[in-house]
Amino acid sequence: MIRNEKVLDDINALLDYDSIKDYLYMNVINADENKAELSQVPHTIVGDLAIVYRVMIQTTEEQFCSAKVTNQMIDVYGIDVNKLHNDALISSPRIMKPEVLPLETLAIGTPKEIALLETERQMAVITNEHRTDGASTMFYAGVLNDLATKLNHSLYIIPSSTDECIAVCDSLNLNHEHLENMLHEVNNSSLVDPDKKLSDHLYHYDKDARILEKADDYEKRMYKEKYSQLLH
Repeated sequence: MIRNEKVLDDINALLDYDSIKDYLYMNVINADENKAELSQVPHTIVGDLAIVYRVMIQTTEEQFCSAKVTNQMIDVYGIDVNKLHNDALISSPRIMKPEVLPLETLAIGTPKEIALLETERQMAVITNEHRTDGASTMFYAGVLNDLATKLNHSLYIIPSSTDECIAVCDSLNLNHEHLENMLHEVNNSSLVDPDKKLSDHLYHYDKDARILEKADDYEKRMYKEKYSQLLH
């Protein structure tokens, strides 16, 4: 686990970008539900999700502490959100190490190598080693593509909470509308803490195009491509 007690000991270090850029990590929240917060912080929008940025300022074996990057802070840094995002893409996997495990492994302890053999019906949990604020792991470079390549399928992504998301192989036998209905039911139940609710929308990762988008947008894009081919 990475420790960064320097920033906590010297709070002025938070105003020095060179001091904090290696301790940046991404967090993802629902954009519509957090408009007030997003007006105060730099962010990147993907569908109805917003990637925001935090600085790890101290970790112990029991917990970690972090500081939110604000608009005022990046003004002091003299950078824009693109620079912040690109640097966070590099540092996030070190600060919040990704963890991708078959649901079967987490639920009943099936060894990962054996569970991954069942590719077409595969469900994998995407999170981080802390199992906290782990949904942003889906935005790490290569995470979705590596999983899709290993399973040889594009993926539907269920944004089950801010702590994790679930990847499901996109196959001819899959009813994605059923997945979305299931997501709505879980979100409307007591199973998800309202503060950790992420989205009511299913997402899709296209293995060939390497695009992560809302499932509805994926369906529209596929329709346009088929329609365009018919015209030609």
